[in-house]
Amino acid sequence: MIMSLFDRLDARLGLMIAVLAALPLAAALIAQYVFGLAPCPLCVWQRWPYLAALVLGAAAWALGWRSGWLAAAAALCFAASAGVGVFHAGVEEGLWQGLETCTGAGTPGDLDALRSQVLGTQPARCDQVPFAFLGLSIAGWNVVYGGFAAMLALTLAVRSTGRRSR
Repeated sequence: MIMSLFDRLDARLGLMIAVLAALPLAAALIAQYVFGLAPCPLCVWQRWPYLAALVLGAAAWALGWRSGWLAAAAALCFAASAGVGVFHAGVEEGLWQGLETCTGAGTPGDLDALRSQVLGTQPARCDQVPFAFLGLSIAGWNVVYGGFAAMLALTLAVRSTGRRSR
């Protein structure tokens, strides 16, 4: 049963990767634009690897690629987002210092920061948890999801390359 599930997923590898990457991006954009949760700089950084995996998966699906290397590259993207999530969760818990851009105050370092300061909109602070569910912040849930997606993509990569070598 599980083997046939993986066989069906392998046939749609690019689509599976694109969906795995699109889910957290959609959740982040809904949280931002529907519920008004402003992202901090680290929140935005966590989105970039998902965007890369989404583009990779969509291109693979459109071109019909079914390579284990594609799934391995997606696994790296998912793991990278989870890694940024670990750093972000550590900043939220006060385990280490965040980036200078995460304070939401100070001297503007670029044009966007200056514009935000002039317009009175400060970026969200990275060391504050705006929302938690079951005791985990959004960054913490990103670690869980990114780790799960990385393991799933890695499993698909191993199965895909193993099947081709037989």
